[in-house]
Amino acid sequence: MHSLSLRPILAPMLGVAICLLVGPHPGAALRTGPLQRFGARALSVADGKDHGPIDILVDHWSTDAEFDALQHTFIDHGAEKLLPVLHRLHERAGVVLLPGVQSLGERVRQPTPKNLLFARERVTKAGRQLIFIADQHVGFGEPAIYARGELQEFNLLDIRIGPDGKGVGKVAGADKVTYNKQSKMFEVEDYGKAPARIVDVHVEKMTR
Repeated sequence: MHSLSLRPILAPMLGVAICLLVGPHPGAALRTGPLQRFGARALSVADGKDHGPIDILVDHWSTDAEFDALQHTFIDHGAEKLLPVLHRLHERAGVVLLPGVQSLGERVRQPTPKNLLFARERVTKAGRQLIFIADQHVGFGEPAIYARGELQEFNLLDIRIGPDGKGVGKVAGADKVTYNKQSKMFEVEDYGKAPARIVDVHVEKMTR
């Protein structure tokens, strides 16, 4: 009799206790969606024309400890050894969304996601530099049906945003990546000579 009479009281109390355990700590900020979002336009590798919109969603910026691990690996073994280190992080830093394949059904019309395992930014008086690393081929400006493929390879995206808030992004494989000791950033080797892959890179306003 006592257990039956206490059940209506204990059930709500148990629910409150669970909420306190799994809920946010007092004063903790709740965030839904990405930390930051960038929009851009891809350029066709065939003729350099506009190839459609690109979205880059940053879940979080990589930590100093993660950067240090990559830096030491790069100096000792080269860029081709960075992916195993990134895979041990167990959490993506963001995602880049490429245009989907048109006229082939609803499923492939959706944007093609490519996970970003590393995300780092550097802000200077000249503007902003964004570095992203993916473990798949990021086919900016390529035919969407090919870009949708999951080709495993090291890709570094180096974006430079000027004082006007607009930027240009270039992509390099492991053999075209260097480490700039002055800026303490990984970047595309001979950035000025590399072809642009995305343009009009800008910060998108976040909606809540």
